[in-house]
Amino acid sequence: MRVVVLALTIMLLPTAALAGTDIVAACYKDCENATHSNPEYKACLARAADKADAALNQAYKGLQDAIRAAAKDMAQPADTHLEDLKSSQKYWINFRDANCTLEDNLAFGGTAIGGNFSSCLCALSYERINDFGRIEKQVMGGP
Repeated sequence: MRVVVLALTIMLLPTAALAGTDIVAACYKDCENATHSNPEYKACLARAADKADAALNQAYKGLQDAIRAAAKDMAQPADTHLEDLKSSQKYWINFRDANCTLEDNLAFGGTAIGGNFSSCLCALSYERINDFGRIEKQVMGGP
């Protein structure tokens, strides 16, 4: 059963997450190359952040499923582990938001304000997806 859940999780992950997303390209360079004005660039970065956030939500649900499957295989309840994941994610979101606010403020009022925040959200979301993959593989012994 665990193998089936893990296989479904992997199949449902966005292609970018599966391909080991090039974070610099996805969160910075692609928008630089595809736009010709600052407003277009910021809009592109916001879309990239939204895409990364959707992938992160999917990866989070996948890790929840993997935890449930592992707990079932061990004939133990998953509730405590799922609560730990939820708590960890809340702390991580607070860290992410504070870090991205810092990065945005480092524009010192320049035209990069807003864009820095979006690109940071994008990059940290993909890094968190990588964390979830590491947890599943290295800590839980998944594929």
